[in-house]
Amino acid sequence: MKITLKIALIVILALAGISLAAFMLLKSLTPNQEERIAYDKDKQVALIDSQLAGIDLEKIRAKKDLIMEKSIENLHAAISKGELTYEELTAFYLDRIKTYDAGEKGLNAVAAINPKAIEEARALDASPTTPTGMRGIPVLVKDNINTNTMPTSGGTYALKDFTPSDNAEMVTALVNSGAIILGKSNLSELANFMDTRMPSGYSSKAGQTHNPFNPLELSPEGSSSGSGAAVAANLSAVAIGTETTGSIIAPSAIHSIVGFKPTKDAISATGVIPLSSTMDTVGPMTKNVKDAAALYNASISDTSKAVDENLNADFLKGKRIGIVGKDPNQALANKIKACGAEAVAVELPEEGIDNEHIINQDFKNDLNRYLQTYNAPVKSLAELIAFNKEDASRRAKYGQNLIEEANEVNEFDKAKVEAMVKKAQSRIDDLLRDNKLDALVFYDNEGVLLPAVAGYPELTVPVDASEEGAPRGATFIASQNEDEKLLNIAYSFEQKTAARAIPQNYLK
Repeated sequence: MKITLKIALIVILALAGISLAAFMLLKSLTPNQEERIAYDKDKQVALIDSQLAGIDLEKIRAKKDLIMEKSIENLHAAISKGELTYEELTAFYLDRIKTYDAGEKGLNAVAAINPKAIEEARALDASPTTPTGMRGIPVLVKDNINTNTMPTSGGTYALKDFTPSDNAEMVTALVNSGAIILGKSNLSELANFMDTRMPSGYSSKAGQTHNPFNPLELSPEGSSSGSGAAVAANLSAVAIGTETTGSIIAPSAIHSIVGFKPTKDAISATGVIPLSSTMDTVGPMTKNVKDAAALYNASISDTSKAVDENLNADFLKGKRIGIVGKDPNQALANKIKACGAEAVAVELPEEGIDNEHIINQDFKNDLNRYLQTYNAPVKSLAELIAFNKEDASRRAKYGQNLIEEANEVNEFDKAKVEAMVKKAQSRIDDLLRDNKLDALVFYDNEGVLLPAVAGYPELTVPVDASEEGAPRGATFIASQNEDEKLLNIAYSFEQKTAARAIPQNYLK
């Protein structure tokens, strides 16, 4: 009997040890809970105050109904009628950033302010012309995209004061279009490739971004989290994000906005801090599909890739759309059918496609090249890791296991990566061809792996909310260079569903 009890005790202790080990492993792979952390907000407030000096803010705030939730087309109309000026529009957003982003319990979606934003707006007011395109429209640019008037940090402490001498190619395109670069949006540090325990939306440069739908409780998701939160909370008219695997789509879906990841390299990634040159893509994050088309056109350097902004609300009629992944009660399929399209349940197999392998193959060499090309304060991934260790409590608050593992990679197999890209492309193309489909659709970022590796376009549109009340997006994908087709499909769906939600909890 004693032997039996002893054996039983040993078994219980062994199982307890296994359970504890499993718990500790899960904990090490699970992001930490968000905290209220915001760095250097006083500097941002000072830049805002200096630009708003002498401006009648009560008059600016009274223009709320002309600006809040309005499309680019609406803003242009108000300016054409003389109801609004570029200075007033820019001042309105700066005032909201000071109040709702940099203030107490703020969203912390903005990492830097353009010190010349009001000056640029006044210059546009002084040379009036018919408002078109992105002229005079304030844009937030993700803080891994080079700007020569503000630091570009990638979220790192090491680069928090690093201002490149030249704009990224796509920023130059935006500036040439007449857009006003309002500031830089916060991001998950190094495009969410710092440590598995780091919450989405955290960076050593700016701190933690919060989701305006439910701050601290609902994740802002993905690495373009600051851009998503800012657009949702009307801190800017539109924003630019970047995506490697879901980092435009995920934060757009969870913030009930439109996220457009175009065909890879349609918008130049030159001057963007890289995660993976194989997959990195720049794209618009906006409140509606038409704005995404306008921002896309203003961001490209190769005008042959421009899209027709006259989108067709009936485009989905007669189309065949493949539904990928779970669709409880066929809710998504029914919405597709209500748009006049046929919904077909399909599977998009992901086996053999490993985006983590691709990132680890690319990251070290890509980042080293960027740091050296732009003469950054640290010149290699190894230097960055060593720098962070000198004060890990601020520079690597949640650890840096992902970049340390990437730094150990010394065997590079470009052929394997290229084969994986071709496999992802052929799977999507075969599925579209064999089922005579015009596009695929799934909820949120459930199916982003293959189009991310393939470099194919994706576009998410608000669709509904989860059982817990979190916003959800319907994410459409198409084949390579079918960006205009995808915009029309998404626009048609958006016009029939009109599902965008507007956050309120951050105002409490």
